[in-house]
Amino acid sequence: MSLKPIELIEAAFYLFKEEIVRTPMIYASIGLGFSCAAIATWILLLCTNRKCRNPNCRGLRKAAEFDIQLETEECVKNSNTLVKHGAKRGLFELLPDHHKELETELKKMAPVNGRAVLVFQARCGCSVGRLEVPGPKKQRKVKK
Repeated sequence: MSLKPIELIEAAFYLFKEEIVRTPMIYASIGLGFSCAAIATWILLLCTNRKCRNPNCRGLRKAAEFDIQLETEECVKNSNTLVKHGAKRGLFELLPDHHKELETELKKMAPVNGRAVLVFQARCGCSVGRLEVPGPKKQRKVKK
């Protein structure tokens, strides 16, 4: 006696249906458990992803928290951004005391007629804020 695959599938489906009808709470609990495990796995994957929402994100593992760039006079002339107060707002703000301390330290490092730029970075390496401080001005000689 040979059973065709369709008959075998029908028999298995009938036995499975009988089992579910006898004990529905157990199978509902199993289904709920698998659903919760799938959702938890999805959330874990989202939280451990190294990339942010920036499409150009490099997704670095351990990026530096900040980067200091020193720009010369030529770079400042070619740049189209003007800085009035030194700070450009990003995703966060610094406390006023820390802001002033950073500005004085950056002003010491900046080249003459240039500027020092402190770029704050997220864990993935993307920029989340900037602090631009102009350097000391070149003293011009006064003709008498």
